[in-house]
Amino acid sequence: MCFDLGEILVRVCPNWSVALGHPVQEGDWSDLERAHQRGQLDRGGFLRAMADRLDVPVEHLAAAHDGWILGEMDGAESLLVDLKAAGHAIACLSNTCACHWDVMQHWPIFRHIEHAHASHVLGAFKPDMAIYEAFAVAVPHRPDDIIFFDDRQPNIDAAAALGWRAIHVPVGDPPIPRIRHALGALGLL
Repeated sequence: MCFDLGEILVRVCPNWSVALGHPVQEGDWSDLERAHQRGQLDRGGFLRAMADRLDVPVEHLAAAHDGWILGEMDGAESLLVDLKAAGHAIACLSNTCACHWDVMQHWPIFRHIEHAHASHVLGAFKPDMAIYEAFAVAVPHRPDDIIFFDDRQPNIDAAAALGWRAIHVPVGDPPIPRIRHALGALGLL
């Protein structure tokens, strides 16, 4: 069982306007987020560049970025406990940066994740095929043995192209009950 983190096992801030507590002009800063989450742009460089693009003081952006991850999803740990009790190996594959990864590593869900993989460590970003290929090398399971849950359709499509059983859990209703339902329908929980 492989899980994305944000919006699947982990609650995250929906956008920079919410994180900063005031509206900011929407824009495309995916180049900065990708570079930061691939480990190619350090925290300071990312914060300075984003502060410039959003026209906010860097210290405000730093506080918003530090508060981006909000905690575990309700029921996430109990889901992982039940999956382990049913004999399933647990993995995660997440686009995230080193500072958020370091915080999450101390959360209860991580006690149950045997194979924890992140974009900044692997140097690749979902949905780029390189991240799935790096994960496949690191985890000793055949592609068709991997069941992958993610909230973004392009990530699901990329995993499915490699033969993973990929299940889309769109943002909306709480994800854990929907994941449990999908696993039950597959006879896996």
